Amino acid sequence: MTAETIPIENGQQVGVLVTSSISILIVIVAVGLRIVAKKIGNRIDYSDYCIVAAALWNTAMHACCISLVTYGGFGFHTTEIYQRFGPETATFFFKGIMSFSILWNATVCFSKLSILSMYAALIPMSSMLQWARILGALVVTWNIANILAAFLICRPLSKNWNFALPGTCGSQPSFYFSMGIVNLITDAVIIALPMPYLYKLRIAWRRKLAVMALLSIGVGTWAITIYRQTLLPNLDFTDMTYEGVLATILSGLEPAVAIVLACIPLMRPLFSKTRNTANSSFSYGSSTHTSLFSKKGGKVPDLDPTATFSELMDDNDASSQIELQPIKTSQIVRVSSVCSHHKQVPANLNHAITVETRWEVRRE
Repeated sequence: MTAETIPIENGQQVGVLVTSSISILIVIVAVGLRIVAKKIGNRIDYSDYCIVAAALWNTAMHACCISLVTYGGFGFHTTEIYQRFGPETATFFFKGIMSFSILWNATVCFSKLSILSMYAALIPMSSMLQWARILGALVVTWNIANILAAFLICRPLSKNWNFALPGTCGSQPSFYFSMGIVNLITDAVIIALPMPYLYKLRIAWRRKLAVMALLSIGVGTWAITIYRQTLLPNLDFTDMTYEGVLATILSGLEPAVAIVLACIPLMRPLFSKTRNTANSSFSYGSSTHTSLFSKKGGKVPDLDPTATFSELMDDNDASSQIELQPIKTSQIVRVSSVCSHHKQVPANLNHAITVETRWEVRRE
C-alpha cells in the first residue's frame, strides 16, 4: 500500500522542509563554485570527486528528510500518526529514519575523505600522505561499522519499524550519541593534522595564521554537533516522529555545513584579481604520487609545501613576493670519473671537476 501524503500543519514540519531544502541548495552552490575555481587552473583532483560524491549523498539524505515529512508524518506524535494516517505511515517513517542514518554516514565519509585528499595535495610530504591514508582508512571503517550497526541494532531487522514484533533492540539514542562523539573526535584530529606542517612554512606569521584559520574553518560544525549531542540522551525513540525533529534537523545540517566549509578555502581564484591559469606553476593536486588514492608503490619525495599554499593566500599581498636566492653553501665541488664503453676517452678527460650551484626559492 502506498503511503498517504501528509498535510503540512505545524512548524516542525516546516522547519524540516526549509532546512533540508536550503541544505541541498547551499551545498550544490558551494561545490559548484569550488569546481569552477579549480577548473580555472585545470586542477580537478580526487578531493573534488569526493566532495561531489558527498554533495550527491547530502542531496539524497535531505530528500529522505523531506519524504519523512510528506509521507512519514514527521512532526506529529507517533500515536497521532497511527490514529490519523494509519500504521503504513509510521512504518514508512521508521524505515526512512534508518535510511537517513545510512545516508548520513555516506555523506560524512566522503566529506572527510575530500579534506584528507586535499591535505595530501597541499602538503606533498610522505609523512602527511601516510597519516592521511591512516585516517582515511579509519573514517571508512568507522562509517561502515555505523551502517552495519544501524541494521543490527534490532533483531529481527523488521523490529526497527514494528515495535510490536517479538525481539530485542539496543538503545537507538545511545547509538546515535556515540556516533556523534566519534564524529566530533575525528573532526578534531583531521583539523589538527596539517597544523605542524603549517607551523613550519617559511612565510610571514600573519599569512601563516591566515592559512591555519582557513584550514580550521571546519570547527564551525562543532557547535551544531555539540548541541545535537545534548538532545540525544533524553530522546524517546518510540515517539521519534515528534521528539526527534530538532535532532534530525541538526544531524542534517552538520554534514551540509561541513561540505560548504570544506569548499570555501578553495574558492579564492574566483575572487582574485590575478587568476591562476593552466600555465601557472602552481601544481595543486597534480601529482599522482601525493594522492590519497594512488598506489602505495614507490617512495614519495618530500617537497616544500610553501608554494602549494599559494592557492589559499592573497597574491596581491606585498609579503607574497617570491625571490630567487642562492643557498649560502651554494658551491659544491665534486670530482667524478668520466668513462665510456664505446670509445676511448682522452687521458686528459679521465677526470673532470663539476661545479654545482643550487638555488632556493624563498617567499619573503
